[in-house]
Amino acid sequence: MNKAGFGGLNQNFNSKIQNQEDIFGQLDTLNAQFITARVTDIIISNTHPLFNEYGGWNGLGTIFFEPMNNLVSKSNTTSNPTATPLLPYLKNYPLINEIVVLFNLPGKNISKVNNSTNILQYYYLNSIGVWNHPHHNAYPNLINPGDDASQDIDYKQIENGIVRRVTDFSTDINLNSPLTGKGSFIEKTNIHPLLPFAGDNIYEGRWGNSIRFGSTVPPTSISGSSNTPDYQNNWSFVGQNGDPITIIRNGQPKDSSNAGWLPLIENISTDLSSIYMTSYQQVPLRAANENFSALSPEPLLPREYFNPQIILNSGRLIFNASTDSIIASAQDSISLSSNKQIGITSENINISADSIKLGGPTANDPALLGGAFINQFKILVEQIQVLAFACSGLEGYDSESTNIESSGIDAAGQALDETCKNILDLLPNDNKITSPLLSNTIRLK
Repeated sequence: MNKAGFGGLNQNFNSKIQNQEDIFGQLDTLNAQFITARVTDIIISNTHPLFNEYGGWNGLGTIFFEPMNNLVSKSNTTSNPTATPLLPYLKNYPLINEIVVLFNLPGKNISKVNNSTNILQYYYLNSIGVWNHPHHNAYPNLINPGDDASQDIDYKQIENGIVRRVTDFSTDINLNSPLTGKGSFIEKTNIHPLLPFAGDNIYEGRWGNSIRFGSTVPPTSISGSSNTPDYQNNWSFVGQNGDPITIIRNGQPKDSSNAGWLPLIENISTDLSSIYMTSYQQVPLRAANENFSALSPEPLLPREYFNPQIILNSGRLIFNASTDSIIASAQDSISLSSNKQIGITSENINISADSIKLGGPTANDPALLGGAFINQFKILVEQIQVLAFACSGLEGYDSESTNIESSGIDAAGQALDETCKNILDLLPNDNKITSPLLSNTIRLK
């Protein structure tokens, strides 16, 4: 019995090829195993009217299609045949009017082999890059006019082989399911593909998000001269040709032009969120705060460093450990700098170090040892109180020889005694400090 699908292909290609006619025969066999088709509808959520009919959540990604060699004008797309994703672990569902490659392979009925049951079904791969653009590659059925007259006008150019380059939002097309109404995908004119460099592996989303597995590409390796070409990337000014770099980017610059067919290069300063994993590149990041004066020596600025590092840049960064700890460890220094405030809030704050300097690395005025100082200070105040009491009770001295009035010494002694009492009331009885000694602000420089 002849094998179907990939097994049949393998069987055929492993057979001995006698001559050129055999080669053409093998190509015909290969061509019969797959077809190209245009997507006319897709089940991508439970709002689709046929969600339950095609397996519920197990049917996500099911497409309705029309073969490219049999285009007809149809209003009811659900009468078209269906196909499911070939690779279930890669979710890259096509949009309406995108073109996919279909394979006829064993399906759910593989165990029901008989004359009346078809064990084969269609599977599809990712969309074909008709426009070679990550945002979308839709190509409408020109036999079946759309609902929007502006779209028909826009796609008359496509029929003549002109690449679709929309420069305004008046001609955007609906690439969502025709049965669910207006969908979530809205065509944008300012989504740009990434400019590749030799040896790059690039994975791009439809919205200006991407992963680049790239390398250092010096100008000399691109142009053969020392002159920096216009398309030079911004991480290849130091290092050796081929030094690896991985760039994860989410969102291109807000001011990206509507000429979405023009490629661009990642820019860590203007892209919305980025993660750079470098080897020996110098990434031109200007940090929000570059005041490292609390450290001595001060570390290199981020844009000056060119050894292996990981850089995270975004409008906001959150590190959250929901069940355990956040551990920050460094061989050299850890720097925290902010243009406004740095706040630390916790039930307990513990600092363990041989030297703690407040005010900067040159602070040199020792701080008091609180508990010991309170103990000794309390003793001092009590002794002064004894002296004050004694002064307030002085009698019988020669006022003429001392020029001091008895009533003046008495008043001074009483006042000093009252002051000592007030100080002692403020001091803890058990020598334990439970509140700030002087104020909530400590200045030691």
